[in-house]
Amino acid sequence: MAANRNKVHGNSSLRQERGFTLIELLMAIFIFAIVVSSVYGSYRATFHVIHGSESRLQIANAARVVFEILAEDLGSLVTGPSGVFRGETKDYSGNRGDSLSFVSAAHLLLRKADTPAGPVLIRYEVEPDAKTGLLNLYRLQSVLLPGVEPDEEEAERHLVCRGLQEFRFTYLDQDGNETEEWQVEEVKEIEASGDGAAQEESPFPGLVTVELRFAESVDSADSTLFKTAVALQ
Repeated sequence: MAANRNKVHGNSSLRQERGFTLIELLMAIFIFAIVVSSVYGSYRATFHVIHGSESRLQIANAARVVFEILAEDLGSLVTGPSGVFRGETKDYSGNRGDSLSFVSAAHLLLRKADTPAGPVLIRYEVEPDAKTGLLNLYRLQSVLLPGVEPDEEEAERHLVCRGLQEFRFTYLDQDGNETEEWQVEEVKEIEASGDGAAQEESPFPGLVTVELRFAESVDSADSTLFKTAVALQ
């Protein structure tokens, strides 16, 4: 009888010390994998949103800087004698990359060594990036000296913006007609009538519209467009 009690007691101890079975381990691993996958998915989604927000903020800041510089340059446009205004359309891999040249009284001090100067010939143009193929926007300026023809090869050149898919200008005349190019090679003296009013209309556009389109690649269908307009008169 005692032997039977010892046998029962021994079987109870074995049952208490028994570990997990293979099926239980596999179920635990499966549940753990599901939990980790869910957490990792949420982490990736959150990181993607944060990264996207930072990227859009950087693009918006870049567009704001371009518009501020352009507005200051065009706001000081020289419309009198010696004034020029050349807006040309250009194509880069099927996308617009326009250029614009004009004389302005605005002299941006982009470096500490720069000193204020008189009217300058300013040119905005783009070049494809060698790695991405996207357009880099440059601002060139040459100080105008009396009797000296400006040399564009010696102009100060500053990178203003990267990552553009398109850079586009459109121009509105005094009657509201829109055109994609504008040419004013030389402004002549405008004769005034007896009451002091000008007899000729200004050869410059009344409004300049600027469009910046950012994208991750040249052929990307997903892009971000920024647009502004600057009134000249």
